[in-house]
Amino acid sequence: MIRFGIEKTGRRQRSVTNYTPMAVALAAAIGITALQCAEIVYDNGRDERVPHNPGAAMWRVHMGCTCAGCVAFAIALFCLERLGRGSMLLALRSTIPWLPTIALTGLATAIHIPMYVVIPLIILYGLWAYRRTLAVR
Repeated sequence: MIRFGIEKTGRRQRSVTNYTPMAVALAAAIGITALQCAEIVYDNGRDERVPHNPGAAMWRVHMGCTCAGCVAFAIALFCLERLGRGSMLLALRSTIPWLPTIALTGLATAIHIPMYVVIPLIILYGLWAYRRTLAVR
């Protein structure tokens, strides 16, 4: 939304509303939804009638689904920022700080990093990434 105001000189001043917090919140909702969908797809795809089918370890399934949620979050944030700002460069610059969360959850899927380590790291890093995303102009 573009608003026009009158300066003391009588010229119109253009101010643009920052929709980044709304874009991050909506992208987070999309990421959580993707995480839940990945869990549901895995649970429905597992064949429990096969007697000796242990499947994947549950920690690996949960971390893989979390990684899918982080990927969906980053893609959704990029698309929303691209639509909101109208610039691909600004959208890319606001999405790049979130990419290490994908790397961390991908690494936790490949090797067993406990969730009690991954969750606090993502929360602490997410606070920094959110501030970096808001600082993009």
